[in-house]
Amino acid sequence: MDLTPADTPKNSREFATATARIDAEREGMRMQEALVGLFPDWLPSRKSCRKAIDRGEIRCDGHVATTALRVSEGQVVQLMLSNAIAIHPGPGAPPSLKMVRTPGADYLLVWKPAGLATTGSGRLTLAHVLAFKADQGSEEERLLLRPIKRDALPHPHPVHRLDRATSGWVCVALNLSASASLGRAFAERKVEKRYLALVAGDLKSGSSETPIEGQDATTHWTTLARGPIPVHETASLIDIRIETGRTHQIRRHLSALGHPIVGEDLYCAPGVDLASAPRYTGSGLLLCAYALTIPEGVHGPSTHASSSVPRKFKRFRWVESALPRQETEAS
Repeated sequence: MDLTPADTPKNSREFATATARIDAEREGMRMQEALVGLFPDWLPSRKSCRKAIDRGEIRCDGHVATTALRVSEGQVVQLMLSNAIAIHPGPGAPPSLKMVRTPGADYLLVWKPAGLATTGSGRLTLAHVLAFKADQGSEEERLLLRPIKRDALPHPHPVHRLDRATSGWVCVALNLSASASLGRAFAERKVEKRYLALVAGDLKSGSSETPIEGQDATTHWTTLARGPIPVHETASLIDIRIETGRTHQIRRHLSALGHPIVGEDLYCAPGVDLASAPRYTGSGLLLCAYALTIPEGVHGPSTHASSSVPRKFKRFRWVESALPRQETEAS
């Protein structure tokens, strides 16, 4: 894949263009299907591919593509990435973000608050908030979000996602080469991600390797403490490490075992109707990506960030006393 500035008339909206070629495996597919996997950094799902086509951001051999277009091997597909200055994300956007960047790195780690989507078509996403801060933030924010080597990547780019309901660290690339290098590190499972969760019931330390949508998925957890909690009577505080990053992996694995995360509203134990399942509603989803370690690579030196968990975990005294004591750090 190549990324270069597109030729645009003076005073028109500027774009960078990501380019890929149709291979033999995609021969004869409709564009909507062929596009899946061509630009995983920007279009990670079928839904995002369809939306990009609908917005007119996909070109095939220089022409605007439609969802029904049948593609042929060797055709050139382009994704138009806007270089326009990001506008304010609007009400509800966090006024500041916790960011950790190691000297010499063309990426940084950003703490995403719960309730904020990582990416998406709207303005109220972490990606758009970072784009705005990179263009119009404080001097310190602009400096933190400025790549060492600038290329055609328009704005800081999250290389993985956390659920909207989950708070925690997200890795953000600052240029194209860092994005590609970090993407490989995640794909090769060289990145260490740690989570804390409060789950319903008495759960012992263990693992789950139940596939998700036909793909392998591995989740490990260690039980740190158990104690009382409203609605569920008993809950367990667990430290989680995942080897894969499937959609809602932790939530689905734990719910399938009969121990949904406290505050869960999408999944429930087998044989339980979601609408009538007991749910503690006082604090949102009690899941937090509290630590993230990125190995060294083309993207720069290794970085580790960890943070104390949100206050909602600490409203239960037995949970607070069992929590690891952590402060934000970089190494």
